[in-house]
Amino acid sequence: MTEPTVFVVPIVLGVLALVGGIIFATQKAEQRRAAALADVALRLGFAYLAQIPEEQLAALGTFQLFAHGHSRRARNVMRGRSGDVEVVLMDYQYTTGGGKNSHTFRQSVAIYPGAGRALPEFTLAPENVLAKIGQLFGYQDIDFEASEEFSKHYLLRGPDEAAIRAAFGAEALGFFAQQRGWSVESRAGALAVYRGGKRCKPEDIQPWVAEVDAVRRALARG
Repeated sequence: MTEPTVFVVPIVLGVLALVGGIIFATQKAEQRRAAALADVALRLGFAYLAQIPEEQLAALGTFQLFAHGHSRRARNVMRGRSGDVEVVLMDYQYTTGGGKNSHTFRQSVAIYPGAGRALPEFTLAPENVLAKIGQLFGYQDIDFEASEEFSKHYLLRGPDEAAIRAAFGAEALGFFAQQRGWSVESRAGALAVYRGGKRCKPEDIQPWVAEVDAVRRALARG
């Protein structure tokens, strides 16, 4: 064995051991999370499903979130009722790019299958620098003179601007002006609510459900 090889082999083995250790630790953490969320579902009286195949995601709604990236996964799916409405809670993730340039986004998502029937189709998301630049080139963003705070912090888009403006009344604008960072999609009568890239801890699921339900109620009242 040549001298360079003597040094290279231990380094390679060390890197492989480190990567293997990270993968193992991640898998164990996900297993613990799944077990904890299954227990939460039982306490809430929700049905629990470990995973939904990607091809079945469309049954929950034709949301833009489900069209981003690749390697899409819906795990730890809980279905039940929050107050008087049906809700589906899940861990959802997708990956953009590939290899060293890949990035995986993970978020807790609440879907209300029938809560958007009275709402027009729209996408609401936190406004960022890219969106502001896009507006200079005609990228749609529905702003409201009645709420500068809402308009400053959120990007609102959809095919029927008049209907969207009617849906976002004083209560909805006031709510989102105070509660920032939410993403909401209304599609074909279904509503999806989440914070991009934010996953809820199992012990925080109940207060998180109360938060997403407050989003739903603000939109219902307009």
